[in-house]
Amino acid sequence: MSQERRLRFRIRTKDQEVELEGDFEYVRDKFETLVESLHLKDAIVQTRLEPVPTLEISEPSDLLKGIVQFSGEGRPYLTVPADTLSAKEALALVLYATHPKTFGDDELSTLLGSSWKTTSGAVVRARASELKREGKLIAEKGSYMLSGAGVQWVTGEVIPGLKKTIQ
Repeated sequence: MSQERRLRFRIRTKDQEVELEGDFEYVRDKFETLVESLHLKDAIVQTRLEPVPTLEISEPSDLLKGIVQFSGEGRPYLTVPADTLSAKEALALVLYATHPKTFGDDELSTLLGSSWKTTSGAVVRARASELKREGKLIAEKGSYMLSGAGVQWVTGEVIPGLKKTIQ
């Protein structure tokens, strides 16, 4: 089984930030097009496009200890009381725990139902739509993953807030 070559770039300006991660060739082409269209060639002193390592199974980070546990198959299970999380936070935590793997709404519904609360696919789609509007989620072909902003939100707000409530 061959591993997909992935690439990520992020461009920050004073007013906005653009981040793209995906197939190596696709991202490289989009990056070059974006640099040309924004006339950034002269402004970029150093350009680094780096391959992103693709992880088969996410390892639980120290941040998730006491919040998420993993089954033998690598499935994440939330271990905090259900009332300490909103549906958006629960969805984001599951996606963070398995980042950069993508999940469809039915699979996310099953994961949330087995470790948090029974959550229908419609609820997952609705919360995912809200997260996408906020720029915290990337939805592609019916699959979801956290964006860079979503990862920052989970690590900077959701997890620290949970740690305060469960201690």
